Amino acid sequence: MFFNRPKPVVSNTMNYLANGTEVRGSIKSEGSLRIDGKVYGNVDVKGDLEIAASGVIEGAEVCANNIVSQGTIKAQIQATGKVTLTSTAKVEGDVVASAIDIAAGAGFVGHLVTKDNKILPGTGIQPQLPGNITPKQSPETTRDLRNLKE
Repeated sequence: MFFNRPKPVVSNTMNYLANGTEVRGSIKSEGSLRIDGKVYGNVDVKGDLEIAASGVIEGAEVCANNIVSQGTIKAQIQATGKVTLTSTAKVEGDVVASAIDIAAGAGFVGHLVTKDNKILPGTGIQPQLPGNITPKQSPETTRDLRNLKE
């Protein structure tokens, strides 16, 4: 006999943190989130995350599917999809993502690990990032460019 198991519910909910609102503590959401205010803590979003030009996140870690930032992020960033930094974005922290798009004028200080294997063949060695950031999901392909031989 076959059992009908319930499928996990993925929320299509869009949450919003308005300009002038300040949160001190972690935010966890099953849906997507747009931040126009300030968050001092971790942000864990199952959907997409958008940080407006007035938005600020300061914490240890920001996790989401896709991340579009026009504002300021001071945290380690992990995205299962793409990270997009517009010309007004300011990011201070390491980024682990499938892809990243950084517009001219954006500020970025940190290290970047992408899961894109189109540029170089993988060595199977995962690069070590400074600090204590470790990818939640190990990238399909990683490269250690310090040991790359032509």
